[in-house]
Amino acid sequence: MILHAKLKQEAYYKKPNKQNSYTMKTNSLALVLSLAALYSCGPDHKKENTTPSFTLTVTEDNSFTQLPSLQSFVFANKDGNWLMFSGRTNGFHGFAPPGMNFPKLTANQQIYVYDVASAKIDSMPVPSYGGDTANVFLSTNLAHTQQGDYLYACGGYGISTGGDSAKITYSYFMRMQLNNAIAAVKAHDQAAFKKAVNWGKSDLVRSTGGELYALPDGNFYMALGHNFTGSYSDSTAKQVYLDQINVFSLKVNGFGGVNSLSLLPVRTITDSLPDSTTQFHRRDLVVAPCVQSNGTDIGLAIYGGVFTYSGKDAPASTNGTPFAHPIYTTYTSHRVDNGFSQFSNIYSAAFMSMYSSDANAMLTSFFGGLGDSLKNFAAANWTTNISTNMRSYANSGDSTTMIMNPNPMPGFIGAEGVFIPDDNVAFYNKDYKIIDYTKLTDGQTVGRIYGGIVSNYNGAGNNPVISHASGKVYKVVINIVSDKEKN
Repeated sequence: MILHAKLKQEAYYKKPNKQNSYTMKTNSLALVLSLAALYSCGPDHKKENTTPSFTLTVTEDNSFTQLPSLQSFVFANKDGNWLMFSGRTNGFHGFAPPGMNFPKLTANQQIYVYDVASAKIDSMPVPSYGGDTANVFLSTNLAHTQQGDYLYACGGYGISTGGDSAKITYSYFMRMQLNNAIAAVKAHDQAAFKKAVNWGKSDLVRSTGGELYALPDGNFYMALGHNFTGSYSDSTAKQVYLDQINVFSLKVNGFGGVNSLSLLPVRTITDSLPDSTTQFHRRDLVVAPCVQSNGTDIGLAIYGGVFTYSGKDAPASTNGTPFAHPIYTTYTSHRVDNGFSQFSNIYSAAFMSMYSSDANAMLTSFFGGLGDSLKNFAAANWTTNISTNMRSYANSGDSTTMIMNPNPMPGFIGAEGVFIPDDNVAFYNKDYKIIDYTKLTDGQTVGRIYGGIVSNYNGAGNNPVISHASGKVYKVVINIVSDKEKN
């Protein structure tokens, strides 16, 4: 869900605001160093402590056909079957009068399964549920994560039983058995699909614009986002940010019904600061799995997101601009990397995760979306940039640099899309789709980008932006920069 920078006028903060205590700076030195690493650091995978050096190329893949045009949707991939539901069929939401933003008419009202091998698409309407659970499938930007045979999804913003003018952020949590759900869609059997889904409900997951992960400690992590109630352009709308990561466990009480799942709070991860100064006041961002310094544990990396405090007493450097400093979390704690400022690909977009054991470095690559500078973001600049944040643990350190890719995206695409790793890549951690960089070969296809929002131009001028949801697939190829090429 795109909630534009004009919401920097938003006055719906849950805590008293004080003057922002930090100043965001663009770390130009880090940029210079990272660009130097791209062209002058060793790419040989076999050498110890070798800095990864690569470029990425994105081109349209016309072998994928019949796919629906979707953005901000739920996605799972089980044995070559892509399951998609929720989200929007239109583009950028715009700023229409109350009741006109996020209308039911352009909500995705189908559940799709795409069989990659046969290039066949099956679909069926959202099943009829009791109460308002059916409306969850018509919501946008549900947080979701896949773990093996199960898909978990929660939250999302959409219509309630009151209709188009009564939009809410939902607190439902669903657990979907993928084999049964996929089979039901292929058979167009709504009753069977309903049996494949268990439901729970908790304010722990009442969020939109955040992300959900199940980490190896056995708990779920609902990371950031906000609770938005009312129509988008309505002055009476209310907004409350999570300002934290809600950690909870899941108890299965049985099958069928809204209360078949219980969400049990475990702890929160936050800095406990007010909205005016907290680094957790974020939504519409990339939250990526992150291999920790020991090369084994998995935490979360929180990149970008909007918006910094914009009250009357806000400093110019933070007045509604995006967040620039990453938050790195373990199972119980967090660290803000104030030494690094991200300035590109700041919004929610398709991303790829890689880890290099040779360099002891985590690589998160962002494809397009919004944000080609902090200064221009207020104009909702769409970007063709591809950038990579490299978190390096070399020499017992922990630092972040940005590598700007020399090849742009083939258009203003990527926002609210998904990256799907190729079947032939080797994973460092398959559960979290983290690719093993050391096992990649030059010219290898690493994955594909599907869906999201397409814009006609970057939006920097006075001409209106025309956008739509994408049904196209783009292939991502990695080229390893050799020593000979660099020299």
